[in-house]
Amino acid sequence: MSFKERNKTVKDYRSQYKSWIRDFFSKHEDEMICASDILERMRSDGLTINQATVYRNLDRLEEAGTIRGHRLCDKGEKYYQYLSAGHDCPHHLHLYCKSCGRVIHLDCAFMKNIQSHLQKDHGFLLDCGYSVLVGLCDECRKKEGENTCQ
Repeated sequence: MSFKERNKTVKDYRSQYKSWIRDFFSKHEDEMICASDILERMRSDGLTINQATVYRNLDRLEEAGTIRGHRLCDKGEKYYQYLSAGHDCPHHLHLYCKSCGRVIHLDCAFMKNIQSHLQKDHGFLLDCGYSVLVGLCDECRKKEGENTCQ
C-alpha cells in the first residue's frame, strides 16, 4: 500500500470518528457528555479508538463551534454540550441536572434581568454561553425527594 493510500485510510478513520461524535451529540443535544462516556459508547458500537483520539476530536468540534465544553464544580472531567441551530446558547444560561445529566436552555426575560443586575450593581459581565447552574430537574428532585438548596 502506498503512502497516499495509507494516508487516505487514516483520514477516513479520522473523519469517521469525528462524524460519529458529531452525530452522537446531535442525538443527545439536551445532555452534557464527558469524553469517557463518548469513548465507552464508541467502543460499544464496535469502533477501535483510544482516549487521545476522542479528546482530539472533541477539541476540534469545540474549535469549530459544534460543541461547547464546561467544567462542573463537582465533576473532574470536562463536559460537552451540542450547540444546535435552534438554541442561541451563547446568549442564555443553562440548567444542568446533576442526577440525569439533562440540560435545560434557560432563555427567559428573568435571566436577562439577572444579567443586567450583575453588570449594573456588581460590574460583572456574565458570559452566558459558559454559565451553567447545577441542581436537580423536577423529575429527579421528585424521585430523590429533595426540595431545598444544598
